[in-house]
Amino acid sequence: QRGKDAHSHVGKEVQELCLIIRSTGEVGEDGHVSVTFGQLFETYVTISNKVVGILLRARKHGLVHFEGEMLWQGKDDDVIITLL
Repeated sequence: QRGKDAHSHVGKEVQELCLIIRSTGEVGEDGHVSVTFGQLFETYVTISNKVVGILLRARKHGLVHFEGEMLWQGKDDDVIITLL
């Protein structure tokens, strides 16, 4: 049961992340919403300090795309995260 609860909680965090990207990002010519990591980090950090882990989970589920294996605050602030 604990495993199911944890999975449900992570799923809710991924959904919340996608909503934040949709509300703070901009729609590109391809119709996808994108936001920079720096902008997302500044917005999301007030909600959760696990933004990178949630981003990795969202990418694993095919919900977002970004270049690189890991994102670092400061160094990767200009990396574009696209909601798929």
